[in-house]
Amino acid sequence: MSLKRSHAFTLVELVIVIALAGTVAVLVSTVMSGPLNSFIDQSRRAVLVDQAAGALSRMTRDVRLAIPNSVRVSADGQAMELLLIHSAARYRPNRIGGDGLRFSSAAVGSCGSSNVDGSCNTVQVLDPAFNPAGARWLVIYNTGAQSAGNPVPGGNVWAPLNPGVITLTGTTFSLLSGAPANESLIALGSMPGGSFDFAFASPQRRLYLAETVVGYRCQNSQLVRYSYNQLLNAIPAAPPSGSAAQPVASSVNCAQSGFEYAPGSTQRAGLLNLSLSISQAGENLQLLQQVHVDNAP
Repeated sequence: MSLKRSHAFTLVELVIVIALAGTVAVLVSTVMSGPLNSFIDQSRRAVLVDQAAGALSRMTRDVRLAIPNSVRVSADGQAMELLLIHSAARYRPNRIGGDGLRFSSAAVGSCGSSNVDGSCNTVQVLDPAFNPAGARWLVIYNTGAQSAGNPVPGGNVWAPLNPGVITLTGTTFSLLSGAPANESLIALGSMPGGSFDFAFASPQRRLYLAETVVGYRCQNSQLVRYSYNQLLNAIPAAPPSGSAAQPVASSVNCAQSGFEYAPGSTQRAGLLNLSLSISQAGENLQLLQQVHVDNAP
């Protein structure tokens, strides 16, 4: 008969194993925590950079689609607005012996019209695919004229007047048949007062249709984008009611973010400076971007 001996750990051996395992765990965590924390920090920075770069790219795209000389910045530098282009083309003067455009609801043949149909409220554009559906304003040779920092009535899209550089709100635009080959015939309707004259003729005979006012404002730690369909003399202190303000960046430090704009001139591009500061979980990011604004009307 043989005896079987059982084997077990002594209490001393168990304590030694636990102590060694704890030491190894501490060493591993010390070695790994640095790279792991660095990875987490890098991931957080990448999210912030992506958010800020996306917001700046969105603003840049809108600025490059703005009606010439329509970009404006609030006095506190916290907001920027522009008039967004719907479409653009070149036009034919619509009055015999003139280079500009005039519109009225007068009867066909009574206004010296040079249009193919002899009507007083139409214009021929040199684009067979031109479609004004959705447009709210027609703009010609907006010089962005200002006096003491305020838009000059009739010389700036933000101060509509008749005669002026932008049709009055409420005017409608429709596409008519009967245009010559490679052209489109556009009619203006519902004109306030029944007529409208453009103050200037475009040397290049350019016209623009505009569809909406687009704005950006830093408020309540957010950069928001909004749009509305009025032509206000000054940037409103907050996005107007019904302007559908949507955040394009969050955790924004508005005190260190903003807009600066040098309008330039009709011969020289304007320069818009965009600054965006974002802070999150101890990470701070400051991005700057400059956008050249083509102001040739």
